[in-house]
Formats: sequence, structure tokens, C-alpha cells
Amino acid sequence: MEEFLAHARRAYGDLRKPDYGFFQDALATRPWEPVMARLQEFLRVEDWTDREDDVSFSYVLTTGRRSPGWLLWLSAVGPFALLVYCPADDEIVRADVVVEANPDRPSEMRVVAVLREAGVRLLSAGEIETTVDFRPMDGRFPVSLFVLVFGDTDVPWWHAA
Repeated sequence: MEEFLAHARRAYGDLRKPDYGFFQDALATRPWEPVMARLQEFLRVEDWTDREDDVSFSYVLTTGRRSPGWLLWLSAVGPFALLVYCPADDEIVRADVVVEANPDRPSEMRVVAVLREAGVRLLSAGEIETTVDFRPMDGRFPVSLFVLVFGDTDVPWWHAA
């Protein structure tokens, strides 16, 4: 946990009164652009980054139209990612978080390899559900690690219908 908090303190400053200015800098410098360029060599990539509420870059990765794909969050807080396999038109579920690539999905193997080569740590469902002492803009306290490293919306499968 200390690894996450150390990165968060460097990014936000005081975790009880965070400064979100670092994300504007990240939007300008696009630190994950080389990784995304590599992924675009073999996948369709849609940028879904929420520039208002997030502190991460989010993408939908697919092999083609109407195909299963992945949701990828790349943090501006530190070298952290959340990768979730999403069969076409399915809800996000906890069991689909990818930490180790599924050998039955060759594109997933390549995605994981590209992320690891870039020094990215893939976070597990349990890690992002962990509670941390952080007070985001809306005053909630404590919150999940997801809010600290990815954005304001909280753990994606907690919102599934």
C-alpha cells in the first residue's frame, strides 16, 4: 500500500486536501502515448478519458467492430493500470480483471506484454477495492484505491446494474 501512497503524495501533495493540477500536466504531456501507439499497431483504440473527473487515461481496446475487447485505465498518479476483459455488450465484472494474460486470448497476451515492457503494474480487483485515506473533491472519506489512482467514479463493477 505504501507504494501507492508514495506516488499519490508526489502527485496530489496532501491526500486530505489534494491538488489535482498534476493531471492537467499529464493531459498536456500524454505520458502513456508511446504505450498507446504500440497497442494501436494491433488493436483499435478509443480514448474515453474523462478530463473533468479522472486522474487517468481510459481506453477501449478491440480487435474489430462488435468484438470482445478490454477496458484499460492508465494512471497519471503512477505506473499503474487496470485492465478488464469485456466480452461484447457485457457488463464489467470483477472476475474479468486481467493481471495475468489468458493464453486463449492472443491479443490480451500482447497487451499485457506491452504494458509490462513499459513498466506498468497491473492492479488486481482486490487491490483497487482496498480502502485508502484520501479525501477527493467531493469530501468522501475514506475511498477505494480506484479513486486515488484512476478517478472519481469508483470501482467500475460496483456500479453494474
